[in-house]
Amino acid sequence: MVTPSTLYRRMPDAQQRSRRILVLAAFTGFPLQIIGYTTLVASGLLPQIIWAPLTIALFSATIAGVVGIYGYGQGRIDHRDRLDERQRSTVDQALIVSYGILTTIIVVIAGLLAAYLSFVGTIQLEMGALGPWFIAIGVYVPLLPFAALAWIEPDAPPDDDR
Repeated sequence: MVTPSTLYRRMPDAQQRSRRILVLAAFTGFPLQIIGYTTLVASGLLPQIIWAPLTIALFSATIAGVVGIYGYGQGRIDHRDRLDERQRSTVDQALIVSYGILTTIIVVIAGLLAAYLSFVGTIQLEMGALGPWFIAIGVYVPLLPFAALAWIEPDAPPDDDR
């Protein structure tokens, strides 16, 4: 059985395909859980007893992806002095990509919000509706540089000792 700690320790040697699967799992599990609940369970199309195992599986995929991505990025983003020139270049590229993605998301959300407020009117938000957004921001913003590194870094050459 793979526990989060064994997954975390195995990740520095993971192949690019495995890392990309974990990135997809991390970034799709929680949003699919929220979308599924609001469209299927809250509207009454699916009973909660059927939704419960699905939500556990989706959230478990998110947790496994997050743990695996952090396991892969351990010592790479925060300890750059230990890396060689090729690895530093890849970390720099991952930081550029991740902050570009974050900036794009912020600009798109601000633009949509401005357009909605200009043409439709005010927005009334309940705290319950903001909870998933706070969780997503807290999980995904710190994870983004690690996920970008896990996605873009090629497999290590066979002669490279890690």
